[in-house]
Amino acid sequence: MKIGWLALAWAAPMILSAQTPTAAAKVNVMVVRVAHDNSIMGGGIGGSNFLKPGDASVQPIAWLTPSGDWLKVPCYKIGGPYDDFSDYSKPCHHFEREYLIQAHTYTVVSADGRGASVEVPHMNLDQECFGMGGGGTFTGGTIRFAAVAAESTDMFSVGEPARRMAGDEASVVTRSLARVVGKKLDSTEDLRVYSINLEGQSLLAVERAFQDYANKHQPIEAAPERDLIFSIGRMENGHFRVLYWKENTSDENEQVLGLIHMRNGRDFMVDSVSHPEGNFFRIYGVRKGELAVVFEGGGGGC
Repeated sequence: MKIGWLALAWAAPMILSAQTPTAAAKVNVMVVRVAHDNSIMGGGIGGSNFLKPGDASVQPIAWLTPSGDWLKVPCYKIGGPYDDFSDYSKPCHHFEREYLIQAHTYTVVSADGRGASVEVPHMNLDQECFGMGGGGTFTGGTIRFAAVAAESTDMFSVGEPARRMAGDEASVVTRSLARVVGKKLDSTEDLRVYSINLEGQSLLAVERAFQDYANKHQPIEAAPERDLIFSIGRMENGHFRVLYWKENTSDENEQVLGLIHMRNGRDFMVDSVSHPEGNFFRIYGVRKGELAVVFEGGGGGC
């Protein structure tokens, strides 16, 4: 299923180590996605549309512990999971009462737009406990498209943002990727390339952002079909070494939201993944010296 089909639903797991909390201590911090509006579920840094002071949408991603572990939140109360799961909706409604309906202030901690803030009077939970989010007032800075924010900045440090590559620099990467993966890459057109640094490792992220493709090819229904590519790797001796390749290239639109850096030395790349039925977040980090998916969840995944 290609991009042409995905356009009809646009408005509407490598190593996993996400943890389920038995107790989310007060020192854990809620991390959220901030975007200009809910149509930018795919997020993505770079481009020409800038997020300016004004309205913003916010969606919970996960709790982040001081040690750098990511803890799922939607279906568990803050103090621990319910013992009785006969009513599956109880945990998420508890989370709604204890957290979502309260006012919160989030500060951007991703490298692009760091320091800007959004005031959120409350967030909503849909009737089936499937998704959650809300709106707020964004002030104090300008970021591109979307960003990662948190209720406290104490555990975060300033670090390098993901750098969008262009021209010949990007073409060298995409051509090398094409040689390595062969027919798995349908075309080198409409690909974004980012240079990222995670805990001292220089990496490259390659994505085909649906927004870019849809804006370029109008009407989208008549555009050539393209896979929704997302890959992470590095250049070694002039060749692209693939460390991660997203297998679902049909209807998962994965895009980089931003990099966050912790004072303890941990670095993470936070991505937003949208699909016809909702969205979730995928977070990459380094474990035992190797790139790993350290979290999947949040968004429409209660």
